[in-house]
Amino acid sequence: MLVAAAVDYTLVPGKRHGDIAKRIAEEVRIRRREDLGLDEDAPVTKALPTYKSIPKRRQQELEGGIVIVGRPTFKEYMTGLKRGWTDGLDKVDRDEELARVLELDNHFDEPEEPDNFNDGDAPSSQSTFPSPQNSPVFSPIQMRAPTSPQPSSPAISSSSTMNQPPAIIPQHPPILFVPFLNYIGFKQIPLMMWDFFNQRHKVRSGAEAGYRLVMSCTEPLQVPETTELQPEVDDPEPESATPKPRGALDFDKYVEGYYGKWMLSLPEDTEKTRQKYYEGLQKKLATARELARGTREPTKEEVENPPPTEVELRAERLKKERRWRDDVEGWDIIKPTSDVAWDERFRGALQVFVDPLESHEESEKSLS
Repeated sequence: MLVAAAVDYTLVPGKRHGDIAKRIAEEVRIRRREDLGLDEDAPVTKALPTYKSIPKRRQQELEGGIVIVGRPTFKEYMTGLKRGWTDGLDKVDRDEELARVLELDNHFDEPEEPDNFNDGDAPSSQSTFPSPQNSPVFSPIQMRAPTSPQPSSPAISSSSTMNQPPAIIPQHPPILFVPFLNYIGFKQIPLMMWDFFNQRHKVRSGAEAGYRLVMSCTEPLQVPETTELQPEVDDPEPESATPKPRGALDFDKYVEGYYGKWMLSLPEDTEKTRQKYYEGLQKKLATARELARGTREPTKEEVENPPPTEVELRAERLKKERRWRDDVEGWDIIKPTSDVAWDERFRGALQVFVDPLESHEESEKSLS
């Protein structure tokens, strides 16, 4: 379960892994452009009675907060923050970027033509295989002629200086951590049953989090000065190796021990699904080209249920590749071997809700 919510009751659900990271990164990019004056509110928006200027909106954000439910959400939130404050300011069309990458593979290449025909009366290759420009089913993506990049207008583009990550990150709304553990899988059924009859623990955890939120007592996010992110590795660490504590970045870390095998094998399962799809794609593509070029008549079944055209197959492939790549990218963010993203510029810019000082003193007295 991936959920991030703001104190103003704006709920941000993540239906798939990586959704929250992309949304946070986009929100930070928009904020940077607004603060630099690259983007301005529309005149219609400014005319509304409820309109607030950018400085007032920033102040209102600081008066609220961010609720992080569970460690996966925390990892995605921090990844989104780091990308937003590090990447460029120009908006990137991810689908168009992926389409350019997919143009380089050979899944939609025309079959090789024979050098000659035994039958002298056989039609020429020019009539049998239309050129890309004349093909009625040729993808508009590949028909686009390569052109030199056009300079963007100053109104929508940012200079190289502005694209540089800022040396100092402004204060962000404080974060409220809410622990969350979801038991999934056959082996965890006993834990599910125990959890069902012990809901009081969840109620208490939620009440304590709500209390910290209402009391609005905050402190800087505590991260050790010596924190150094290790490079990601796919193999688990040796049992003898003891991971270094990373302070608040270790929030809810024990939850990762409950991930099932179906989650840990997500990259391999995705690759198997991709290979199976491409194995059946060539047959569908051959059928689409034969029908489009009139080299054979459609069967009765094809008349009743027309097969997808080449353009539809290209669109379908783009959609599937986007989903597969997003799933793997999202898993790379939250997998147990990945650390929570961190940037030294966050130190002092991130605050967290904590228990009021009085509650700490009372708990110490009760223990003494």
